[in-house]
Amino acid sequence: MQTQKKLALLIALQMVIMVVSAQPVTDKEEMQRKTQQLLREIDALKETQASVQKNKKQTLGVLRAIERKIDIRGELIANIKGEVNYVEKDIIRTRRDIDTLKKELQVLKSQYAQSIVYAYKNRSNYDFLNFLFSASAFSDALKRMSYLKTYRSFREQKSTDITRTRTLLEAKVASLTGKRVEKNKVLQEQNAQMSVLEEDKREKDLVVNQLKEKESEIVAAMKRKESERKKTQAAIASIIKREKDEAIKREREAAAKRKAADDAARKTAAANGTTTAPPPASTSTVVRPVEKKIREASVLENTPEGLVSSQNFEQNKGRMPWPVDKALVRLHYGNNYIPGKTRGLTIPSSGISIETNEGAPVKAIFEGEVVAVLNMGESSAIAIKHGKYFTTYSNVQNPTVSRGQKVATGQVIGKAGVNEEGSGSIDLQIDTDKGTLNPEAWIRSR
Repeated sequence: MQTQKKLALLIALQMVIMVVSAQPVTDKEEMQRKTQQLLREIDALKETQASVQKNKKQTLGVLRAIERKIDIRGELIANIKGEVNYVEKDIIRTRRDIDTLKKELQVLKSQYAQSIVYAYKNRSNYDFLNFLFSASAFSDALKRMSYLKTYRSFREQKSTDITRTRTLLEAKVASLTGKRVEKNKVLQEQNAQMSVLEEDKREKDLVVNQLKEKESEIVAAMKRKESERKKTQAAIASIIKREKDEAIKREREAAAKRKAADDAARKTAAANGTTTAPPPASTSTVVRPVEKKIREASVLENTPEGLVSSQNFEQNKGRMPWPVDKALVRLHYGNNYIPGKTRGLTIPSSGISIETNEGAPVKAIFEGEVVAVLNMGESSAIAIKHGKYFTTYSNVQNPTVSRGQKVATGQVIGKAGVNEEGSGSIDLQIDTDKGTLNPEAWIRSR
């Protein structure tokens, strides 16, 4: 009975060690995958920055790219620190397991030694037979025979337990050595990333200083940018109003046709002397599907096509492609702070301003219908309707679409023009009849 308890204890101990050791690995591996993902993001950002910054000119797009690199690298360092903590916890657990296994091995060796000494003292066949024949009854002899078999099995089991425990102990010691090597490697990576972070911060300071030298130019350029923004916003508001008015007009015309059909049906029924009017003529009334959650409807969804287009647009939130392949966000949605010599500048933006290669293909981020191609002076603005949603692409050169044309997701609609800093860029804006939306919430993260 005591032997069985010892064996069960050893098996339970090994299972606990395996479970405890395996649990943090999942978390650690997840952090390692996150580290690789962040490194890929940094590499992609550096590649885009190098591609856009061919003339070595320091622009707001370059500044935003450096700021983004600093943010990602800070997240990367924090993630690596988490990896170090997990490795250190693994080392502590492994040391604890080694101590436990050493104690268990000592106990097993002691028990096995006692059994060997006892077997040696009772090694002769005479002693074995004497032990059996000294039994008071035949049943007692059988019990003694069973005891001897159990005792022999006990010795063999102890030998097996010692071998298994020693093997497990050796594996734990080797694992501990590997974890120490892993910890040193992760620490080296952490130190390397902290050094690069300092370089990124120095690069940011350099760009900020160069931009401060051009503060008056930036102020003038941003005033022009604000004027263009207001002009574009007014044009978009006019387009949305026009589309709503047309939708309301179509709805009223459909209602008038239904009323005329009903009146005609009633007159026919009266002339025929019948009291029951025939069923009304088919109408264009939209039967809206039952939705899982309440959403705000719009007059722009009063057709089946408009409703489906809106719902498809909503279902792809956060997954839409970028309008250009190489993209640095120079102005985010909302207010943007620009460092200056004597004061900071706050620049409002109704969408996002994206720095890219001059002449880069501009693509529609979702399928829809072109409702306007506006001449904004030296460039064009293209508005595309997606049910109750509108995407507008400004600072576009050589537009390749026209009003009323259907476009597909990813279809080229023009080329990127030049912004007030002399770099290639476009502006992307998303609107509804209720106001503007943040495009970065709708397009996929890079």
